[in-house]
Amino acid sequence: MKILRKSFISMTFLICISLLSFVYISQNSTSQSEDKENLNLSGTWATLDLNTSIFNGTRIQTNNIISVQGRLWNRITSVGKDGYTVVMEVDGILHSGFNDITSGGGYFQIDYTIDNSLNVFSSHRLEVKVTNPVPPGDVEYRTHYDIDVSTNSYFETYDPTDPKLLGELFSFEGYLRYENGTGIAFQNFDYYWYQGTTLQSWGSGFTDNNGQIQNSIPIPDIGIDDLSLKLNYTFNPFISDSNSSIYNTKLFSNISCIWNLPTTILENSTFRIRGQIISISDPNVLISNKYIRILYNGSQINAVTTDANGRFDITYPLGVGIGLTYLEIEVDNFLGKDISTQYFITIKAAPPPTTPPPATAPPFALFLSIFIPIIVGIVVGLSIYGYYHYKKQDKESRVVNLPLENRIKNLLILKDTGRLEESLSYLFNAIYLDLIQAKFGKTRNDNETIRDFAIISVKDLNLSPTNIYPFIQKVEEIIYAKPYRISDNDFYNTIELFSPIYHELTGYNFVLN
Repeated sequence: MKILRKSFISMTFLICISLLSFVYISQNSTSQSEDKENLNLSGTWATLDLNTSIFNGTRIQTNNIISVQGRLWNRITSVGKDGYTVVMEVDGILHSGFNDITSGGGYFQIDYTIDNSLNVFSSHRLEVKVTNPVPPGDVEYRTHYDIDVSTNSYFETYDPTDPKLLGELFSFEGYLRYENGTGIAFQNFDYYWYQGTTLQSWGSGFTDNNGQIQNSIPIPDIGIDDLSLKLNYTFNPFISDSNSSIYNTKLFSNISCIWNLPTTILENSTFRIRGQIISISDPNVLISNKYIRILYNGSQINAVTTDANGRFDITYPLGVGIGLTYLEIEVDNFLGKDISTQYFITIKAAPPPTTPPPATAPPFALFLSIFIPIIVGIVVGLSIYGYYHYKKQDKESRVVNLPLENRIKNLLILKDTGRLEESLSYLFNAIYLDLIQAKFGKTRNDNETIRDFAIISVKDLNLSPTNIYPFIQKVEEIIYAKPYRISDNDFYNTIELFSPIYHELTGYNFVLN
């Protein structure tokens, strides 16, 4: 019995010892498991790894989308961390718009659009960071991507404000920009001048520190002003090619003037000189903000800058002297002879001054009060009779009687000195128009073109259209369409067209010599 009791006591003791050992081992195992899970809270809580990607270390076009995939997990237990927000980080800057929440064992995927503000001349570091909730311990970031980028470019250009003469530097506002609108600084580009599809000239330009195109593009001085300008950028392999064209270049090679002068110009008066400067080849090109010199009879009388519409307006005091003279506009041409346009005018004599009647002596006041009405009546009657008698005689005897010898001599001088265009302009303005005025009392108004006056000559003055229209058409063609290219044949052909008009007006043949 004692033996059984001892055995029971021993068995009970062994069981207690075993139970205590199991509890200790179980507690120790649980503690080790928790330590493995958290690697203790003062150490690494989780690891964020990015999957291997084909774009790592490559160059990618801006605005392209890449898929960044990875996992947030504990490397010791291989347990993923779900429910955590991860965000894209580029060069140390978080981009919260590109994010995902870990799930399915800590996995995530962020579709990132390559920012077009990234510098094409340096590499960029892409990472993913845990942001929310705040991790209970440190996160180990073992992987990242290194990428380079390429981007697009474009020209931003505006039509020029003011016209430019052939040979000057072309002036316009223009920029070379990245895809994001930032200027591309200190870059070369090519330019090409075209007439239609024919290449006429080419060269290189450059941008400043803001990407603005510098006004260093010379305009080719080839006598052609209907040119277009093409810009082309191809110098950087990391920036896409771009090009742009300017068609409204506002170039001119010579000038003309739309004059706005008084109908009658008198000596010893203030002469108002107005006009609008335009391109001789394209009247839509207004020569605006251009420095011009104004000459009268070959001498400079003023120098002004035209306004935004190519207009100018000055006054000039005329002295004593009548007859034919001319106005001239000159524009500087730094590559050669200045360009100019001329216009012939006729200065007429001023009317004689009127003197007031002498004052009547007071003793004759009564006499005058009685007889003046009678005298006035007689004078008025005689005046009316004289006026109608004069008009009758004038109507019956009006003939063209102009001293044309000097004018024909001036015409020949202009012709013999090679100024053929001016000579035919003189033929029209100084001979034909004065014959019309002498014959019919009709003058040409400021707003009437040469063709308008031809129509008036036929319809209102009953001149023969078969004589008038061929002559006027030839004058228009020579003055406006063929400046400085007139041959002797053109001159004599125009004289032959004028001869029947002269005969119709005077009854005589027109003989130069």
